[in-house]
Amino acid sequence: MRSSARAEWQGAMAKVVMVLAQGPGLPEGSLDERIELRACLTPQGRIDLDAWKADPEPWRATRRGAGGVERVGELVWCDDRWTWRGPDGDDGPVWALDIAVVRPGDIVTLRRDRGAPSLFRIVAVEQD
Repeated sequence: MRSSARAEWQGAMAKVVMVLAQGPGLPEGSLDERIELRACLTPQGRIDLDAWKADPEPWRATRRGAGGVERVGELVWCDDRWTWRGPDGDDGPVWALDIAVVRPGDIVTLRRDRGAPSLFRIVAVEQD
């Protein structure tokens, strides 16, 4: 559970950009389908759970689809894993985000419940 107190938050954030490498109906992927998220990373390149718990602000995660459709959500820790919660907040669906080390070229799996996974390739990691 995240702290409700306004802490002195000094963490350095990274902007992570991913593009769809393979997904339902798109076996070749799509450069138009992307996820951009902000997160604090450990020196080993993992998303920093302690930093997430200490930060009073949500960590924004945006999914952009073909045609410019944008869904702004947030990166959350839920059921011992990272997830993407969409714009409907607590009332909306949550997608499991299987992510180990955050570095360009690595693959991230996004899956909703028992649905088919979408595979995203990390293409950029920049200091925010």
